[in-house]
This record gives sequence, structure tokens and C-alpha cells, in this order.
Amino acid sequence: MSFEQLMTVMLSMPISHEPPTLPFKFVGGFALPSKTIGLIMSVQGVYSMFAQAFLFPVAVRRFGSLRVFRFVAICYPLLYIVAPYLVLLPPRLRLIGVYVCLLFKVTAQVLAYPANAIQLTNSSPSLLVLGAINGVAASTASLCRAFGPTVSGIIQSFGLNIGYSGLAWWTSALICILGAMESLYMEDGTGRTDETGRDGEDVEDPIMDQASMVVAVAAAADLQHTDFDSQERG
Repeated sequence: MSFEQLMTVMLSMPISHEPPTLPFKFVGGFALPSKTIGLIMSVQGVYSMFAQAFLFPVAVRRFGSLRVFRFVAICYPLLYIVAPYLVLLPPRLRLIGVYVCLLFKVTAQVLAYPANAIQLTNSSPSLLVLGAINGVAASTASLCRAFGPTVSGIIQSFGLNIGYSGLAWWTSALICILGAMESLYMEDGTGRTDETGRDGEDVEDPIMDQASMVVAVAAAADLQHTDFDSQERG
């Protein structure tokens, strides 16, 4: 979530003429105009639609949602480690490096988000709690969208002041490494989307048990008789 903010700022930052002190101390950007940045983001969006429609179904069908998510989680830190070094490429290779980086990012994003949603759904033991689980997940994601770019922006400003333009990127990489480590402990859920009965039929959780259904029918019958008596008296 911080990638979009960090990449856009880096593309618009002026080119630095200060010699870098490798491996970490350097600043600068690409000094691209807004029109070029908009074109780059548009290409990213077009490829995202293509990958979502054709790449993700094939990957999940072949490897499974958990393996796809775990692979992407392990590869994600590499993206944040490499991205700030794009400014050190020769001028004729910089845009190529940007497009390769964005291609990697969009592919990982397209594979990770739906795979995560599938795992979340499969982890639900019943439809009765699926809504609550999805609600908590959506709220957490919104919270990260709100604070992620803000925190990364503060770190980036601090890094630029001390001459380390990659500080925010590498901080994000550390967070990605923690997420990758956590993904190694994930198990493939066997929730109601994967449950099958003895004859191969899908097993559905009953919304109401038999006793509750009897009580509900009796209450509905009493209410119907009450309404009928009221109409006769009227």
C-alpha cells in the first residue's frame, strides 16, 4: 500500500547530482513530468486487468491459493529492496527499470490479494461467522491503507533529510519479511467452500436447527391467527 505513494514521489523527485555512497547513502529521483507519470500508471492499470482475468486463475488452479500467496509474500521484500536503486541506473535504462519493477509489483498484487481472500473464506468454519471475519479483514485493510502511506511518507522525509532516499523502501521491506515469515505458518483452510459430504456432495451449514425451525413456524402461525382475529373484530 505504500508502494504507490513511494513510487510516485520517486518518479517526480528531481535528479540528484551528488555522487552516491554505496550501498545505502544516495538520494534523487527521475524528474518525470506529471503526464509521463500518469501514462506509466495507466499502463500499470491495463496490465492489472489482464493479469487478473488470465494469470491469476491459471496460477491458482495449478498451484493452489496458499502456495501462490506464500510465493508472492516471500518475493515481495525483494521489490522494496531493489526499487530505490532504480535511480542509479544509466539514463537509457531507467524507464525500462521502472516498468519492470511495476510489472513485478502488479503481478504480485494480482496474485496475492485474491489468494488472501480465498484463504480467508476457507478459514471460516461457517457462513454464520463469515460476514464478521470479512468485516474485520476489510476494516484492518482500510486501517493499513490509511496509516501505511502516512507512516512511509514520514520515514521518507526523514531519510531524505539524512541522505538516504531508500530508507522508507527498506523499512517496508522489513515489514514484508515479517509477513513472509508469517505466511510460512499458514495452513490451507478447509472451510465450507472446500467441504464435501460422504457422497461428494457439498455440505452446507444449517442456518437453523430443527428445534428452532419448529419454534419459528409456531410463532408465525400464532401471529397469523392473531391478525385474523383482529380483522374479524374490526
